Amino acid sequence: MRDSTDKEAYAAHIKVGDAVQTPDGELWVVTGRNEGAYALASAYRGTTGHICPDIVEPTRTVLSAEYLTKIADARQVRR
Repeated sequence: MRDSTDKEAYAAHIKVGDAVQTPDGELWVVTGRNEGAYALASAYRGTTGHICPDIVEPTRTVLSAEYLTKIADARQVRR
């Protein structure tokens, strides 16, 4: 069994394709990384509960890692 520190370390490791959430509750998919900042594209939670990138009118932004919480691994994000 893993302890909470392993889970926290995993959650802190944000990579391209992961879904993240900002403090205001907005969902994003990571599209790139550069020196502690992440390029993000807007996302939403689909009817099945999966995170899906917004393909109709995606909003793009760049945020520092301190404002992001990983909520889904890239394998769990629908393409």
